[in-house]
Amino acid sequence: MIEKNYKIISSRNRLLTLLAGLVVIFLTVACAGGNYGSLDRDRELDNMYLNYEVIPEHRYYITGGYAAPKAILAIHRNYVLDNPGSLWVPVPNVDSVQMQKWVDTIAPDMNFRGSGAYYASYILDPSGKRVGVWYAIETFTTVKFLEGNRIQVYPPDGKQYNLDGGGNGRGFFSSGGESFPTRP
Repeated sequence: MIEKNYKIISSRNRLLTLLAGLVVIFLTVACAGGNYGSLDRDRELDNMYLNYEVIPEHRYYITGGYAAPKAILAIHRNYVLDNPGSLWVPVPNVDSVQMQKWVDTIAPDMNFRGSGAYYASYILDPSGKRVGVWYAIETFTTVKFLEGNRIQVYPPDGKQYNLDGGGNGRGFFSSGGESFPTRP
Protein backbone atom coordinates (compact mmCIF):
# COMPACT_ATOMS: atom_id res chain seq x y z
CA MET A 1 0.00 0.00 0.00
CA ILE A 2 2.77 2.43 0.92
CA GLU A 3 4.67 1.54 -2.24
CA LYS A 4 1.55 2.18 -4.37
CA ASN A 5 0.99 5.61 -2.76
CA TYR A 6 4.68 6.46 -3.27
CA LYS A 7 4.41 5.65 -7.00
CA ILE A 8 1.29 7.83 -7.35
CA ILE A 9 2.90 10.76 -5.50
CA SER A 10 6.13 10.33 -7.46
CA SER A 11 4.22 10.33 -10.76
CA ARG A 12 2.32 13.48 -9.76
CA ASN A 13 5.53 15.22 -8.73
CA ARG A 14 7.15 14.41 -12.07
CA LEU A 15 4.06 15.62 -13.93
CA LEU A 16 3.94 18.87 -11.90
CA THR A 17 7.67 19.42 -12.44
CA LEU A 18 7.24 18.88 -16.17
CA LEU A 19 4.28 21.26 -16.32
CA ALA A 20 6.13 23.91 -14.30
CA GLY A 21 9.11 23.61 -16.64
CA LEU A 22 6.89 24.00 -19.70
CA VAL A 23 5.24 27.08 -18.18
CA VAL A 24 8.65 28.65 -17.51
CA ILE A 25 9.81 27.92 -21.06
CA PHE A 26 6.57 29.31 -22.51
CA LEU A 27 6.82 32.51 -20.46
CA THR A 28 10.48 32.98 -21.35
CA VAL A 29 9.76 32.60 -25.06
CA ALA A 30 6.67 34.83 -24.87
CA CYS A 31 8.53 37.61 -23.06
CA ALA A 32 11.57 37.37 -25.29
CA GLY A 33 9.45 37.33 -28.40
CA GLY A 34 8.65 40.36 -30.43
CA ASN A 35 10.54 42.30 -32.97
CA TYR A 36 13.05 44.22 -30.88
CA GLY A 37 16.30 45.79 -31.94
CA SER A 38 19.34 46.72 -29.93
CA LEU A 39 22.08 49.31 -29.60
CA ASP A 40 25.69 48.68 -30.59
CA ARG A 41 28.07 51.10 -28.86
CA ASP A 42 30.74 52.45 -31.21
CA ARG A 43 33.64 54.78 -30.33
CA GLU A 44 34.19 55.75 -33.97
CA LEU A 45 30.59 56.90 -34.06
CA ASP A 46 31.30 58.98 -30.93
CA ASN A 47 34.10 60.65 -32.85
CA MET A 48 31.79 61.35 -35.79
CA TYR A 49 29.47 63.26 -33.47
CA LEU A 50 32.34 65.04 -31.75
CA ASN A 51 33.56 66.07 -35.23
CA TYR A 52 30.03 67.32 -36.05
CA GLU A 53 29.56 64.89 -38.93
CA VAL A 54 26.08 64.36 -40.34
CA ILE A 55 25.34 60.80 -41.38
CA PRO A 56 24.13 60.71 -44.99
CA GLU A 57 20.76 59.19 -45.95
CA HIS A 58 19.37 59.53 -42.42
CA ARG A 59 16.47 61.55 -41.03
CA TYR A 60 17.23 63.37 -37.79
CA TYR A 61 15.04 63.68 -34.69
CA ILE A 62 15.60 65.18 -31.27
CA THR A 63 13.92 65.01 -27.91
CA GLY A 64 14.20 67.37 -24.96
CA GLY A 65 14.32 70.69 -26.76
CA TYR A 66 15.90 72.19 -29.83
CA ALA A 67 18.69 74.17 -28.13
CA ALA A 68 19.96 71.31 -25.95
CA PRO A 69 18.41 67.98 -26.90
CA LYS A 70 18.43 65.06 -24.49
CA ALA A 71 19.08 62.79 -27.46
CA ILE A 72 19.75 62.95 -31.18
CA LEU A 73 18.27 60.15 -33.25
CA ALA A 74 19.15 59.42 -36.88
CA ILE A 75 17.02 56.87 -38.72
CA HIS A 76 17.98 55.56 -42.18
CA ARG A 77 15.69 56.85 -44.90
CA ASN A 78 14.47 53.31 -45.65
CA TYR A 79 12.72 53.31 -42.26
CA VAL A 80 9.93 55.45 -40.82
CA LEU A 81 9.92 56.51 -37.18
CA ASP A 82 6.64 55.48 -35.58
CA ASN A 83 6.24 58.38 -33.17
CA PRO A 84 3.02 58.26 -31.12
CA GLY A 85 2.75 61.17 -28.75
CA SER A 86 5.36 63.13 -30.72
CA LEU A 87 8.12 62.19 -28.28
CA TRP A 88 10.67 62.75 -31.05
CA VAL A 89 10.66 65.95 -33.09
CA PRO A 90 11.82 65.74 -36.71
CA VAL A 91 14.52 68.23 -37.67
CA PRO A 92 14.88 68.77 -41.42
CA ASN A 93 18.12 69.70 -43.14
CA VAL A 94 20.54 68.99 -40.30
CA ASP A 95 24.05 70.13 -41.22
CA SER A 96 27.42 70.21 -39.47
CA VAL A 97 26.78 73.74 -38.15
CA GLN A 98 23.61 72.56 -36.38
CA MET A 99 25.36 69.41 -35.18
CA GLN A 100 28.15 71.56 -33.70
CA LYS A 101 25.63 73.72 -31.82
CA TRP A 102 23.96 70.64 -30.35
CA VAL A 103 27.13 68.75 -29.42
CA ASP A 104 28.86 71.81 -27.97
CA THR A 105 25.77 72.60 -25.91
CA ILE A 106 25.04 69.11 -24.60
CA ALA A 107 28.68 68.01 -24.27
CA PRO A 108 30.70 71.15 -23.51
CA ASP A 109 33.60 69.19 -22.01
CA MET A 110 34.00 67.19 -25.24
CA ASN A 111 32.61 64.05 -23.63
CA PHE A 112 35.64 62.77 -21.77
CA ARG A 113 33.52 59.72 -20.91
CA GLY A 114 33.02 60.71 -17.32
CA SER A 115 29.64 60.94 -15.70
CA GLY A 116 27.20 62.97 -17.74
CA ALA A 117 28.78 61.91 -21.03
CA TYR A 118 26.80 61.31 -24.19
CA TYR A 119 27.30 58.05 -26.07
CA ALA A 120 26.80 57.08 -29.69
CA SER A 121 25.45 53.70 -30.70
CA TYR A 122 24.22 52.13 -33.88
CA ILE A 123 20.59 51.01 -33.80
CA LEU A 124 20.41 47.42 -35.00
CA ASP A 125 17.36 45.57 -36.26
CA PRO A 126 16.63 42.06 -34.90
CA SER A 127 18.95 40.53 -37.52
CA GLY A 128 21.84 42.89 -36.61
CA LYS A 129 21.54 45.28 -39.58
CA ARG A 130 22.37 48.95 -38.87
CA VAL A 131 19.25 51.08 -39.35
CA GLY A 132 20.01 54.21 -37.38
CA VAL A 133 22.06 56.00 -34.75
CA TRP A 134 21.39 56.87 -31.11
CA TYR A 135 23.30 59.71 -29.37
CA ALA A 136 22.24 60.22 -25.77
CA ILE A 137 23.34 60.23 -22.16
CA GLU A 138 21.85 56.75 -21.69
CA THR A 139 23.43 53.72 -23.30
CA PHE A 140 20.17 51.79 -23.52
CA THR A 141 16.65 52.16 -24.84
CA THR A 142 13.80 50.09 -26.23
CA VAL A 143 13.73 49.73 -30.00
CA LYS A 144 10.70 48.07 -31.60
CA PHE A 145 10.37 47.12 -35.24
CA LEU A 146 6.86 47.20 -36.68
CA GLU A 147 5.40 46.17 -40.01
CA GLY A 148 6.23 48.23 -43.07
CA ASN A 149 9.77 49.25 -42.00
CA ARG A 150 8.42 51.29 -39.12
CA ILE A 151 10.50 51.66 -35.98
CA GLN A 152 9.74 52.92 -32.46
CA VAL A 153 12.55 54.25 -30.29
CA TYR A 154 11.88 55.17 -26.67
CA PRO A 155 13.37 58.48 -25.49
CA PRO A 156 16.14 58.54 -22.87
CA ASP A 157 14.96 59.41 -19.40
CA GLY A 158 14.87 56.17 -17.48
CA LYS A 159 11.15 55.76 -18.13
CA GLN A 160 9.52 53.56 -20.70
CA TYR A 161 6.63 55.42 -22.26
CA ASN A 162 3.51 53.59 -23.37
CA LEU A 163 3.86 53.90 -27.13
CA ASP A 164 1.22 51.26 -27.81
CA GLY A 165 -1.71 53.65 -27.67
CA GLY A 166 -2.53 53.92 -23.97
CA GLY A 167 -2.95 57.52 -22.85
CA ASN A 168 -1.66 60.29 -25.04
CA GLY A 169 1.99 59.14 -24.90
CA ARG A 170 3.19 62.60 -23.97
CA GLY A 171 5.80 62.99 -21.30
CA PHE A 172 8.63 65.25 -20.23
CA PHE A 173 10.23 65.01 -23.67
CA SER A 174 7.22 65.95 -25.75
CA SER A 175 7.80 68.71 -28.23
CA GLY A 176 5.15 71.10 -27.00
CA GLY A 177 4.45 72.20 -30.56
CA GLU A 178 7.91 73.57 -31.26
CA SER A 179 8.74 74.30 -34.86
CA PHE A 180 12.22 74.29 -36.28
CA PRO A 181 13.82 76.45 -38.91
CA THR A 182 14.69 74.95 -42.27
CA ARG A 183 17.56 75.94 -44.44
CA PRO A 184 16.77 77.72 -47.71
